[in-house]
Amino acid sequence: MALSWSGRRKALYTSVVSIIALMLLIFIYQSLFTAPPLCTDRKQNGGELGVDCGGPCSLLCTGAARAPVVIWARAFETAPQIYTAAAYVQNNNLGSVARQVGYSFQLFDAENKLVVARDGVADLSPVPTVPIIETGINAGHRTVARTIFSFSTEPVWLKAGGLPALSASKQSLSPDGSRLSATIRNDSLVQARATIAAVLFDAEGVARAASKSTVTIPARGETPVVLTWGLVPQEPIVRAEITILPL
Repeated sequence: MALSWSGRRKALYTSVVSIIALMLLIFIYQSLFTAPPLCTDRKQNGGELGVDCGGPCSLLCTGAARAPVVIWARAFETAPQIYTAAAYVQNNNLGSVARQVGYSFQLFDAENKLVVARDGVADLSPVPTVPIIETGINAGHRTVARTIFSFSTEPVWLKAGGLPALSASKQSLSPDGSRLSATIRNDSLVQARATIAAVLFDAEGVARAASKSTVTIPARGETPVVLTWGLVPQEPIVRAEITILPL
């Protein structure tokens, strides 16, 4: 028996609604039961070593991440009453970075009394040794004899991913030891920004001056950088160490 025109239209509407309902049910099923594991779903799935950490996730698990180690901290007078504080921090999670980690420099006099404190935040770059440098610290009329560096927040470590291919060349220290020049090369296909940190060492391996500068390096190009530190170190300098910290 042939359907009337109204019957055929009703059957068509019913078929369309049924198809839409079926597609909706399939979507709900896939979302709830077959969704791929994520690193933000608060579940340990997809090969993670912990909840949303390790394995394919960028976040390092707390148990696997190793704490940074402060190798040394010193303060250098760069002008009357003005100091630069520097610390070398060992990154024990090579290939990983910790962003915006809080820290504090505390500068003491010869009687072990606090002269001044300077707080800040820094990225712990994916390099073996990370220099952290604070400039322009006013000590008033007191002399700094000792410096302590410590972290005020716990680093959260992430896999660094792709990094620009940066290198330093044409390094030259002026005869009076007041300025260090170098050329920063970027072999990547994209422009890069980096902090260039420089530390001068004497024959005993003791740091005697430190400085930093932020530069932009064009893709497949070079950028010159010059670093200075005010007062020239009294001790003979035998080594200038440059560290490139990608931003």
